[in-house]
Amino acid sequence: MVVESNCEIPENLLYYIEGKNTVWAKQESADVILVGITDVAQTMAGKIVKVRIKKKGTKVERGKPIATMESGKWAGPVPAPVTGEIIDVNAEAEKNPVIINRDPYGQGWLVRMKVEKPEELKMLHTGDQAVQKMKEIIASEKLSCKRL
Repeated sequence: MVVESNCEIPENLLYYIEGKNTVWAKQESADVILVGITDVAQTMAGKIVKVRIKKKGTKVERGKPIATMESGKWAGPVPAPVTGEIIDVNAEAEKNPVIINRDPYGQGWLVRMKVEKPEELKMLHTGDQAVQKMKEIIASEKLSCKRL
């Protein structure tokens, strides 16, 4: 685990990083991933007050929304890191969105997806490369991560 400006960046995850959109994916099996937003993303959003997650069974293209979130200062989509089908949703995160702020890499996960195009997993950032990209966002946004 790398910590930069109080922001946690687990090195064992895969990252979808497009502009300031940062989503993590954890490979659970060859074709199943768990997905959530990063510590950096939850800090930039501020206290999350509403989450709408796409329904189980929804097919999503890479980069298209798996969920939408609202906070006091931001509302927007959470992009899918790969193309696939949502096979499980975190109902607890919808009922109590602040767990996304408190535990973005644990209880605050959003969806479990069945990967349709495994080659897209290779397009995600990993290890040192992911840490470097996240550090660039932290520096450019002058962030210091906080958990609510």
